[in-house]
Parts: sequence; structure tokens; C-alpha cells
Amino acid sequence: MASRGNVDEKMQQVRELLVGEDLRHMEARLAATDLRLKELERSLGNRLDALAARLDALAGEMTAERRSSFEQLAKTIVGLGDDIRRIG
Repeated sequence: MASRGNVDEKMQQVRELLVGEDLRHMEARLAATDLRLKELERSLGNRLDALAARLDALAGEMTAERRSSFEQLAKTIVGLGDDIRRIG
């Protein structure tokens, strides 16, 4: 009678013959997919950081432009007020 360990070893050998190569191939593909996913996550993170920085810069530019436009409008209104006082 064969021992339990011997039977388990033979079953493992049969399992290896039947699906071993496919299993190793699948594990290699999964590892490659995991690596690619990590690269994509890193790339996406970098792009999002760059986009956030660009949006911050644009917001700063818009604020400065709005302030400049408001100051110019205020000067124009003051000038119009002066013109009206001179006419009147």
C-alpha cells in the first residue's frame, strides 16, 4: 500500500503534467498585466498632477486679468465722472 505522501506527490506530478505549463503562462501574463497597470497608474497620476498645476496657473492668470480689467474699468468710470463734472 502506498503512503499518503507518495500518493500526494504522484497527484502533484499529474497535475503538473496536465496544467503546469498553462498555469505558469497565465501567472506570467498576470504579472505583466499587473506591471502595466502600475505603470498606467503612475502615468495617470503624473498627468493629473500636471493638469492640476496647469489649472492652478490658469486660475491665477484669470484672477490677475480680472483684477486688471476691474482696475481699468474703475479708471474709466472715474474719467467719465470727471468729464461729466467738467461739462456740467
